[in-house]
Amino acid sequence: MGGSRVAMAGDHTLSVLGLEPAAGAPESVASAVTEALRQRVTSTTGYRLIQGRDLVEVKLVFSCPDEAPPCMTQAAQSIGASKVIFGNVQPVGMDAFLITLKLLDGDRGVVESWISEQIAKAQTTPIALRGPVQKWFATLTGQAVPGSIKVTGGVVGAAVYIDGAQAGLLGAEGLTITGVATGQHQVSVSKSGYEKFERNVTLASGAAEKLAVQLKAIQGAEEAAPTAVDRSALTTSPTEPEAAGPSVRTGLVVGGFLALGLGIAAGGFGAYSSYKVGDVNSKLDAYRRYPCASGGAVACSADGFTRLPDLDATAKQYVKDQQNSGDTYTTLQWVGYGVGAVGIVTGAILLYYGFSKPSDTAANEHRSTLFVMPTFAPGSAGATAYLTF
Repeated sequence: MGGSRVAMAGDHTLSVLGLEPAAGAPESVASAVTEALRQRVTSTTGYRLIQGRDLVEVKLVFSCPDEAPPCMTQAAQSIGASKVIFGNVQPVGMDAFLITLKLLDGDRGVVESWISEQIAKAQTTPIALRGPVQKWFATLTGQAVPGSIKVTGGVVGAAVYIDGAQAGLLGAEGLTITGVATGQHQVSVSKSGYEKFERNVTLASGAAEKLAVQLKAIQGAEEAAPTAVDRSALTTSPTEPEAAGPSVRTGLVVGGFLALGLGIAAGGFGAYSSYKVGDVNSKLDAYRRYPCASGGAVACSADGFTRLPDLDATAKQYVKDQQNSGDTYTTLQWVGYGVGAVGIVTGAILLYYGFSKPSDTAANEHRSTLFVMPTFAPGSAGATAYLTF
């Protein structure tokens, strides 16, 4: 583990012990947070990273039943670090984790500071961890807390850069850049066909700055207008449902009822899966463990004070089985909702065209077209529909 920064004689020697994953927490999450913290140390002026061990290994070597300061002080002295960061990762429900970190002064044998913060499963990737880890490290070491810059206005789709590195694209509500260090930064916004926008922004500790952007179009760079569509050609298409004969309309009605029935059945299956997810969570409530407020034991109830016994092997296996079952039902519920939404919308469209009369649409001067597209996301599913006139 190393950085490109040259260590100075006055640097604090700091070691990040590999975080300990509690029962039910993946080893990969603990490793990702540990790696992000070590990279943070190597890129921070005033600190020099010392290679460290895993917290579980330290407890084993020094026969420590917990993370008491005397034991951590021995570990710090054994690896030649003046300060040590250690902690653990605990699961919270099925899609979140509680990260607990402590900073120990090895010379004085005391815990200087500690934090405990919950993050979502989606935040455990190396890129997503950069912002939270920067804030955690700043809090532990007493450095300035990073802030944010919100860029508004401009043109949707324009690229936003901060200090020469792309931070994202402007959306309808702008773009918020989090985890920005204190000090002066150059923000630039650019898009093909527009003049580049540049501003310097000075960010105070923990501040949230707003920057309004105005992009001027370059003369002669207007986008080509879309080609007009001849609607008279569309009205003569023999494949349009409203021009179909009685036999085709009967098929549309039958298909509409079938799709509608499938949609309702799938939606019911999704609702049943949702019920099972709630049932699994209820069963797991009695097995949840949280860090104690005292900082010693790690097996407490949600209030942080009531001490709970550690889970035995049978209980851990039961929790693992329930979590696997919950993950399966979570997937099934969104599949059910998604298929149900598409089936209901599709059935409604087929029934509309099946029951409409040819003369009803032939008399209209302007025709409308309905587009339906199923949509799926990690936490949702459904369908999107829009009309063109």
